[in-house]
Amino acid sequence: MAHASLEHILADVQALSPAEQQQLLAQLAEWLAQPATPMTEAAFEQQLVAQGILSAVPPPITDLLPYRQRRRMQVHGAPLSETIIEGKAP
Repeated sequence: MAHASLEHILADVQALSPAEQQQLLAQLAEWLAQPATPMTEAAFEQQLVAQGILSAVPPPITDLLPYRQRRRMQVHGAPLSETIIEGKAP
């Protein structure tokens, strides 16, 4: 969170009534008391789908044979990474 945003939030909290500040304190204590559980891979994938980043979760790769039979390609010219950095089309 940006420092300016935190200062804005703190100013807003000071404007609350003492009862509202107590409610905020209780809520913060509850949030901080909860153990942070890491997100599972499946939950992360579903979040990506929900946000529209993925249209669907691809099934896991089970047949590794095509990957084991890969062969290197001989490429001539500048490295691809260099071409990308320069912004030139090959």
